[in-house]
Amino acid sequence: MVLTFHEGSRDVVRLAWARRLGLPDLSFSDDGGRLLGCRDSAGELVAVELFGQLALCGPTPLVEAGADLPDDDLLAGGALLRLVGAGAHGLRSGVLGFADYLPLDQPGTEPEISRAAPEAIELEMRCPPDDAASAQISRREHRFTLMLDDGPAACAAYAEFEGLLADLGVLVAPVHRHHGLGKFIAAVAIHEALAEGLIVQVNVASHQIAGLRLADGLGITPSGRIASVGLAHGP
Repeated sequence: MVLTFHEGSRDVVRLAWARRLGLPDLSFSDDGGRLLGCRDSAGELVAVELFGQLALCGPTPLVEAGADLPDDDLLAGGALLRLVGAGAHGLRSGVLGFADYLPLDQPGTEPEISRAAPEAIELEMRCPPDDAASAQISRREHRFTLMLDDGPAACAAYAEFEGLLADLGVLVAPVHRHHGLGKFIAAVAIHEALAEGLIVQVNVASHQIAGLRLADGLGITPSGRIASVGLAHGP
């Protein structure tokens, strides 16, 4: 499996993230300058790095206080926690990767694949809660669940991200791991997303070793990082 990402697709990714962060469409660019997005109504403080350029977005006082902090401190999450203080909750940090092409590789047999929600939910119940929470397959509207004789074995699902990206999550039942089922079902979902004209995005939590290994196995090269902290009581 050889996923690729062409440099010409960077602008699509940049546009999607600019819109998600409430920045002007052409904010991200090759000049690499730091971007500051001030929205006092924001419910989180978020740092996003795309292709070497960082954006810090959230309520004005917090963004201004963090404007000159090092990228790595912000993206590790600790600086975000310190900026927010006692109202901080829900720290998340992850690695971003993208793909815009995957060669077609037809399986020798026709697998049974469900696109319904109940099968995805059943798979989540078969998995550790942390894994299910990270993959969020039942929350993504486009689901592809591989069914075996003993029930749902693996699922890849994506949600449309600003109408431009397909944000992908993959979950495999513990008993079926290390057999290539995650890569197989991910390829199914990726082909569907690419056929819809979307660029594939993975956002893997930094502590999810299995997810990072799967992304690497798919050939997805890390192209960015993200960290965010929720605001319990505002800035």
